[in-house]
Amino acid sequence: MLRPSLILAALAADAAPGITFRNYLRNESNPDIDQLQLWDKDGASYQLLIAATPSGESELATELQALKVIGDFQDELSLEIPKLVGQTTDPDGTPAVLLTLIGGESPDLAKFAPGVFSKSLGEALAKLHNLDPAILRNTGLVEHDAESILRQKVAEIDAIAQSGRVPAALLSRWEAATEEVGLFRFHGSVVHGNLTQETLRVNGQQVTGLSGWSSLKIGDPADDLRWLTGGALRTTLEDATLNYRGARSQADENIGQRAQLYSELELGSWLLHCLESEDEKEIAIAENMISELRDQLESGNLRNLRAASFAGIAYQAVDEKDSLTEVAANQADPADPVETIALETAAEEDTDSKNDDELF
Repeated sequence: MLRPSLILAALAADAAPGITFRNYLRNESNPDIDQLQLWDKDGASYQLLIAATPSGESELATELQALKVIGDFQDELSLEIPKLVGQTTDPDGTPAVLLTLIGGESPDLAKFAPGVFSKSLGEALAKLHNLDPAILRNTGLVEHDAESILRQKVAEIDAIAQSGRVPAALLSRWEAATEEVGLFRFHGSVVHGNLTQETLRVNGQQVTGLSGWSSLKIGDPADDLRWLTGGALRTTLEDATLNYRGARSQADENIGQRAQLYSELELGSWLLHCLESEDEKEIAIAENMISELRDQLESGNLRNLRAASFAGIAYQAVDEKDSLTEVAANQADPADPVETIALETAAEEDTDSKNDDELF
């Protein structure tokens, strides 16, 4: 049962006794956490969070731990990150936290052609993934290596298959991807893990802030490209990837294929969630999305998931990269996504002759 908004407002006042709040607005986007947005007399914005379920308690504790770690790198990331303002407890002893609410707007991927957005996002993710993973070790936050992630994906595909609601062609595609030698060969990186329209903030098209850090971990950097892969124009995705690679020399050559796989699996897992909740309306929507994905596969419009057979990416000079971006932007039409511009070139090499170090 949701706590009344007035109770949440009182908790916010108790967490920050020096702040006078003038307005508030309920946010019901997360059923596991009661959320209230508040504004003080000067217009500064805040967010009160308190767990509504045991799962929410764990999520909120992880969020606080993640913010404690990543907050030290805000300047290095050039992103606005929520800050802890104060803490208190409700009469039952449940912790409540007050955070700053970062500014900006939610991005609409359908409206962004290659340019400022794709460049700033690619570079922002590169800065995050370039952080030393050692900063997360011994903090209690999760660490997944390539082997464990592969096992998770295989189990996820098995669960989706057991639903009997996903076409065999898609299941075969996903299973083949997990059997690809080299596809899951990557170094674990600092990963946000929950990049979505709700957690990312932009000013115009410039990426300015990132919230929702409860999934911060050491894991697959492709996970942070999953949302972009599933919703952006193809040329916008390619431009973001190009800028990401330009800012991160250790980016592996198969990050795009894994991001595509994760984006597709997300639809299958969403269908499972809808089936478990027995929401017929949501089930119909999820099944329609799966059908659309199957149609894209049959028409040849889905990215190949095979592991790349080359050991590197040939980068162009900065001015040439900007020229390619401008061409992509001129061709982009939100109503009719254009074909991917070929931006990656490299000489083929024998995969079996490459060692791990040569691949990154």
